[in-house]
Amino acid sequence: MYGIEIYYIPRRYVKKASVIREVIQSEFDNAYPIEAYLDSYEGYGGQGTLLSKFGIQESDDMTLIVSRERYENYITPLIKNIPNIELSTRPKEGDLIYFPLGDRLFEINYVEHEQPFYQLQKNYIYTLKCQLYRYEDEVLDTGVETIDDEIEQIGYIQTLTLIGVAVPATASVSGICSGSVRTVDITDMGDGYTSTPTVSISAAPIGGVNAVGIASMDYGYIGCNGIKGTGKVVSVKLTNAGCGYIDTPIVTFTGGGGVGAAATIILEKVGGIKTLNLTNAGSGYVSPPTVGISTPVHVGSAATATIGIPINPGAGSSVINTTISVGIATYLFPGGTTGGVFYKSAPDVTFSTPTGTGDNAVATATLDNYDNTGGTVLSLNITDEGRFYSSVPTVSISHPGTSFAAATIGIAGTILDPSTIAFSTTGRAYTSSPTVIVGTGVGTETPFQTAVGVATIHPITGVVTALSFNQSDPWVVGTSATTGIGYTVTPTISFSAPSPVVATATAVISAGGSVTSLSIGNSGFGYISTPTVSISGPSGLGTQFTATGIATIRFNSISTTGTLGAGSTIITGINTNGIIVGDRVRLGIGYSDLYNFIVSDSFVNSVGVSSLTINNTSTNVGIATSVFEFGIDRCGVVTAINIINGGGGYLTPPTITISNDSSFKNYIDEVVGVATAIGISTVSIAGTATIHIIDSGSQYVLTPTIILSSPISTSTGSFIFNEIVTGSSSGTTARVKEYDSVNNTLEVSLVDGSFTPGETIVGSESGASHTMRIQDKNDQVDPFADNDNIETRADDIIDFSKGNPFGMP
Repeated sequence: MYGIEIYYIPRRYVKKASVIREVIQSEFDNAYPIEAYLDSYEGYGGQGTLLSKFGIQESDDMTLIVSRERYENYITPLIKNIPNIELSTRPKEGDLIYFPLGDRLFEINYVEHEQPFYQLQKNYIYTLKCQLYRYEDEVLDTGVETIDDEIEQIGYIQTLTLIGVAVPATASVSGICSGSVRTVDITDMGDGYTSTPTVSISAAPIGGVNAVGIASMDYGYIGCNGIKGTGKVVSVKLTNAGCGYIDTPIVTFTGGGGVGAAATIILEKVGGIKTLNLTNAGSGYVSPPTVGISTPVHVGSAATATIGIPINPGAGSSVINTTISVGIATYLFPGGTTGGVFYKSAPDVTFSTPTGTGDNAVATATLDNYDNTGGTVLSLNITDEGRFYSSVPTVSISHPGTSFAAATIGIAGTILDPSTIAFSTTGRAYTSSPTVIVGTGVGTETPFQTAVGVATIHPITGVVTALSFNQSDPWVVGTSATTGIGYTVTPTISFSAPSPVVATATAVISAGGSVTSLSIGNSGFGYISTPTVSISGPSGLGTQFTATGIATIRFNSISTTGTLGAGSTIITGINTNGIIVGDRVRLGIGYSDLYNFIVSDSFVNSVGVSSLTINNTSTNVGIATSVFEFGIDRCGVVTAINIINGGGGYLTPPTITISNDSSFKNYIDEVVGVATAIGISTVSIAGTATIHIIDSGSQYVLTPTIILSSPISTSTGSFIFNEIVTGSSSGTTARVKEYDSVNNTLEVSLVDGSFTPGETIVGSESGASHTMRIQDKNDQVDPFADNDNIETRADDIIDFSKGNPFGMP
């Protein structure tokens, strides 16, 4: 006997037939662990696995023993109040047992509840006769994953193909090359094809890349005679356009059960694309996305920026100048060119934004001579201009501090003794003589006459210079000064408050957002130490601090007269205005090829004031004064960038981006043979995209970009196992078996109707919502559901399609 822990799973009888009380619908939605003894200690009983006329069947059984007391004390209280539980006082036939050691479900066939027969006048155990559970579309949703997943692949399961969450597909072009297959043109579609034939394209020379194609078929093609034929090859899509072909390759079609398909290849000698690489197949596509491959544009322009030198390090600065860079050297412009080529209008110019989020300006103060001014601020010095000030900051200068005068005095008899006056501090920043307050001191009653003192101050520093109670002193004459009478203890002396003044200042900021100067509004008074200067912080990086500019272009070539010495590379006596390094050089209109002395592929090497040099030596035998053409007519180049706003706060020169978008270029219009590559896409049942080349384009100089249109899908979320899903229009419900978000398939069972293609499937718990594309009612999930394959193989053995092979009775 072995003790194990099992799960007892009671059956809820949701619906029964009213006549014969047949169970129509039942559910298992609770599981309770309980101890049991395994009586089948030698292994599973029963007949084992059988191959019957109904397929493969497993008929294992087992016997379990559970404690009656344990069941009644633990299981019964938990299930007695659950609706549709028909018997809660003991285990019931039809309930399930989960056997964790074998990870299997067993159904109770019989409960022996009187054996051993009333020993000690009482029964102590239940003996459960169990057989391997055969699923009959019951709902099993106990919340215990190891139990619920037992039926995940069991039962009649339908597969719904959904439209996934809208995720745009993305792709890139691997590069460009010469000698690639541009198109494969069908010359004969052939006939009789039952499957897609293999497309073979002859190999590229050593060092090249072989082109690869896939045939596209039409099995419902109607010919000119109006008769529907069999499978035909209608086109060839390229997965790789190849590279390095010198001679036009040959294409052949093999296999597929048909004959006669033929095609020719157009070879691209210069600048075709290689392959389209799908970086993300996307999801949620209902129809094939549009494949947009950018138009050939030729080389673009580039430039560098120069920023000003700030007065203070780290303050940042503005863009003060730009320089057009020498562009890429290509087969069309062997010397390279400044300003790119084939611009038809001035392109957009973008400057990168300054780095950081803003820096506070910093300043220090300098004091004037104290003895001459009494402590005033002489000047303010900016040590860091700060960055990204969009409005004038507040400038605060610390307070000079308050210093009261303080003194003591003795008495002679009952009057004050002026000869004993002693200052502990003379104070400062008094703008007028302070009031002297004489106290009675501790223990003195009100004197007969209160003493009155008069103070005098320094006219510049505002410090108290003297204190007198005697009207004989010159500065006291005419006052009410007196030494008083009736003082019995030493009195106290105090002075009124001085009048220090806080210095003030205002700031000035530049267009670049830096503090450029500070102006003192009030120099203050009473400073004996350098005050602190505080400047409020900037509001932060804003668009006004990013530099802006407008490009200018030269659209037409320049024809001008100059003189070229015999066999020389220097043209003199020429107006070089508008001519730039990299310009193509040739004789002007009207020259004869017979007398042409400018070598092909000549271009400007350097430009002087009234002369320039070219890269190739001329072939003229004498001095030639002629009209020369510089550049290519209608081939615009960027000549300068006019700064509209220099921005501000740049610590390093910003990056300048000059657009090379096809909307600004005319390469495809001006050069014969330039063509845009064309791609095509297909969509899988799962709603993901694949892409192929049908035209690799011509004369690309730069690798193009590719954009696939976005899917239109309102699908959201992910379904969860065992939740109920409902069709929004049909009202059909089902239970989820498995959701595959990659392939956008939903496996469901217990379907109570038929879903409608195009309706929205909504999850009751997850809230997931997906549009259904296809409903497959054939069970493709059950491992034993192989009826279609068996029928197909049987037809190969005995053919019932035309008659009974065993004869008619």
